Amino acid sequence: MTILITTFTSSRNIKGISAARNYGIEHATGDAIAFVDGDDALDPLFVETLADSFTDGVVAAAVGYVWHGSRTTVNHPIKINQREMFNQVSSHGSEIGGYVWNKAFAKTAIDAINLRFDETLPIAEDYLFTSAFVANTAGSYAYNPKLLYTKINRPNSTIHTASFKNRQIEREVFKQINGLKHLVQ
Repeated sequence: MTILITTFTSSRNIKGISAARNYGIEHATGDAIAFVDGDDALDPLFVETLADSFTDGVVAAAVGYVWHGSRTTVNHPIKINQREMFNQVSSHGSEIGGYVWNKAFAKTAIDAINLRFDETLPIAEDYLFTSAFVANTAGSYAYNPKLLYTKINRPNSTIHTASFKNRQIEREVFKQINGLKHLVQ
């Protein structure tokens, strides 16, 4: 299993994080894609653990993360069905989360549903991507709760500086995500 990690940031030619991530998807040559925020910290076993998770029909894998405090110290993979994974990635505050940065997605599955990040969204674009992936991709999912990704909490980040308008957009995105439930088996 080859995993491509995209750490693209906006440049003169790419406008915004979603456009940068889409560029990564379109140019990826690996079997799976993991998205990493450039200022976060990865455990040395992050990539290996994700890669090892892709066994027998697994279409995406996730690892534990540290953000607002540790979640667990367990280190064993758990198989999750599509419905359980959708419930995890489509709601705030779940153990696995709807973010893209603690996960790897099978490239063939992304390509099969022609999934891309919505470049018009200033917030919650990762939740929409992850939820749409899971809603449209039957198969097994793997989760290893071991804390291998550390989210750096920056006071000037989008999540901490979101305007009232952006919070309204976020609520609309979650309504859209809720509308995907009917696709889940």
